[in-house]
Amino acid sequence: MLYSLEGSVSLSNDEGIALDVGGIGFFVLCSKKVLREAEPGCSLKILTSLQVSEAGPSLFGFNDEEERTLFQMLLKVRGVGSRLAISILRVLDFSDIINSIASGSSLVLCQVPGVGKKTAERLCFELKQQIDRSGLKTLASMVSPEVGDTVQFVYDALESLGFSRSESRTALARILARKEPESPEQLLRDALTEMKKN
Repeated sequence: MLYSLEGSVSLSNDEGIALDVGGIGFFVLCSKKVLREAEPGCSLKILTSLQVSEAGPSLFGFNDEEERTLFQMLLKVRGVGSRLAISILRVLDFSDIINSIASGSSLVLCQVPGVGKKTAERLCFELKQQIDRSGLKTLASMVSPEVGDTVQFVYDALESLGFSRSESRTALARILARKEPESPEQLLRDALTEMKKN
């Protein structure tokens, strides 16, 4: 599986980016978060998902593991293909998607071109329990944009130490329910302490 790409952004438009990686250019259909950060000439690392359909292979890019996990959840819903799934992540903020599914607010999802009332209701119905179990709802409600970079730093650090994403998510959700992080380093120390308890 093509896990991630890192290179220089040569093009950015409403749908995605062209990323030059070692002399090879990849066009990647991206989430809203990636498009916010992508400026021609800047260096960027994104997580990816390669999907193959009758139309051929397409590459999709995400800012973090949570976005990619949500993308994969969306694909499991009948009638939602990879292009529609990335459109949902491109039009709506991550937290809005999570909270609308968790609360059954299908009208929020109807803002996405191609998502009708029936599809939106199906998304809410089929994914609500998965969202609740995954811990994504907790993080989406607790992590402000200002804290997002700190949380991502801790995720990456914990992953390099051998912890799984689900272990990290559970620990961080508990900590963020109690307090705002003082610094990336302190949040990492708190997460390690939390994991030792279990």
